[in-house]
Amino acid sequence: MATQFYKGKRLSFEKQLCTVRYHGEVPGTKGEWLGVEWDDPTRGKHSGEHQGIRYFECLNPSSTSASFIRTTRKSDAPRTFVQALKSKYASETETESESESEYLEDPDVHIVYVSTAEGTTINPKPRKKDPRAKGNTPIKFSGKVAEEIGFDKIRKQLAQLSELQIIILDGLCMWRPEARDLQGGKRGEGLIEGNDVKEACPKAVELDLSRNLFEEWREIVGICGQLEKLKSLRVDGTRFRDTSLTDVEREHCLKAFANIKSLKLENNLLPWEDLTRITHLFPTLSVFSASSNLYSTFTSHTLNPTITDLTLEENLIVSIAALEPLTRLPNLQRLILKSNKISEITTPGSSIPVFSPTVKEVDLTFNEISNWHFIEQLAHVFPGLKSLRVSHNPLYEVLQAPDGRALTADDGYMLTLARLGSLTTLNHSPINAKERLNAESYYLSLIAKEVLFAPENLREQILETHPRYNWLCEEYGEPDIQRSDNAVNPNSLAARLLRIKFYLATSKSTAYETEIPMNYTAYTVLGIACKHFGVKPMKCRLVWETGDWMSVRKTTADIGDEDWDSDDSEAEIGMDRVMREIEIMPGTRSVGTWIDGTEATVRVEVI
Repeated sequence: MATQFYKGKRLSFEKQLCTVRYHGEVPGTKGEWLGVEWDDPTRGKHSGEHQGIRYFECLNPSSTSASFIRTTRKSDAPRTFVQALKSKYASETETESESESEYLEDPDVHIVYVSTAEGTTINPKPRKKDPRAKGNTPIKFSGKVAEEIGFDKIRKQLAQLSELQIIILDGLCMWRPEARDLQGGKRGEGLIEGNDVKEACPKAVELDLSRNLFEEWREIVGICGQLEKLKSLRVDGTRFRDTSLTDVEREHCLKAFANIKSLKLENNLLPWEDLTRITHLFPTLSVFSASSNLYSTFTSHTLNPTITDLTLEENLIVSIAALEPLTRLPNLQRLILKSNKISEITTPGSSIPVFSPTVKEVDLTFNEISNWHFIEQLAHVFPGLKSLRVSHNPLYEVLQAPDGRALTADDGYMLTLARLGSLTTLNHSPINAKERLNAESYYLSLIAKEVLFAPENLREQILETHPRYNWLCEEYGEPDIQRSDNAVNPNSLAARLLRIKFYLATSKSTAYETEIPMNYTAYTVLGIACKHFGVKPMKCRLVWETGDWMSVRKTTADIGDEDWDSDDSEAEIGMDRVMREIEIMPGTRSVGTWIDGTEATVRVEVI
């Protein structure tokens, strides 16, 4: 690797990063060429071939990720860490401007005072000298001159690099050649030597080294090894040529990364084996992200077992079974799988993976889930699941009830939480007891409808597709499924109408009956009832009396102390029967999804 160009060399042309994949001649042309793979896969013209001949392979499968460029083309100059730091956060000093009063006397000069709050980002680079003054070059607005006042103070503040705690140095053409092993000599000679980084920013807590010219992992170690207070590291968008380390270097890494708890290695396209090996260099790592790395399958290599929060967004994962190596993470609590291509739990020949019960939160938004069987199996895959995000999947785009009615996104939400009894949060919304009661009752009614509208011989087959049916029957009572020769065709107009009998809670003699379409929203139904009874919508609630009776345990609290002589005022004295009621909550959900059947009695309670 003594030549100027070699495979894996990182270059930048007009701030566009690339990696050398080929160096040599291209038949039919004169001179030498560099075959490069651009970090931006839309930047190139081909995928490494020319006139039917393939010269090199790219990590990214895009058809426009590569180009041929001349070896004489001038590339962007690389920077050291300190040079990049000063370029981003400090500027050259400049002589003091003349007093403001000098310009206040000039009616054609407008003074612009500049002040910043803590954390404001300013580009403090000095302007060229103006012949008319010793200060900065005036800026003109509509012919008026505006002089910048206050930038000297900002420059001084930003020049205090030693006080920086959050440092973002992405896209600044950084490298650390002294830590590389290009000559095959002493490996990582600059790995543990030097104090340049420590002297420049000793208080750094968060560091972003993304999208730079690093080629070897040793370069990252050489920087971080000098920052004793570092807790968060980000190295995205880098095409590492070499991530291997000697035993001595690994020991140094364990010390260099001892306090880092958060690590992001996104869009690096590293093999899974290399990625997992890097995580084991961080002894206290808890938060890790490997998004946008084009992963579709994983080898048996496991990540650092200390990880509790894992993000694999925007990869190419198609099944949960592909994540089997992750089931061996004993402390994993949060798993983010957003924006993949997940559509199934298992693939042919694979078994259902079972994650540690410590996994409480899973994000499956923006995937390709299209059936309820997938949702129901999540209870087996993640036995400790408490929080789930699953919106923006094909399953929720076209939902239908057994009678053919279209269901809304709210229906999908309720049917999801009804199928997963352990959930406490769904799509960031906490689930309360009333919401779960309504959802499970609604789900049970849909199962009954599905059985009702199907041939009798398919009853058991249908019930087998609803794993929670028996539990729901024990909790709420088995629904009464009565078939009738005069049953209404679910596709007819009659099946889309709902007859509701409203009455005021204070007097049943005030009953009012009407027929409304089942797709009317709960808001609309509330407005109909309130208008008839002359009640303000904000001061009333609608309660559907289902007509179903449930058995509940009776205690002394139900009969009063005067009828009981025991010392235990909460003792059980038998069973009682109460009607199951469901409150129709105001919202955009259709009333047909709240009420089961074509007729209903709704009690209007004035609050």
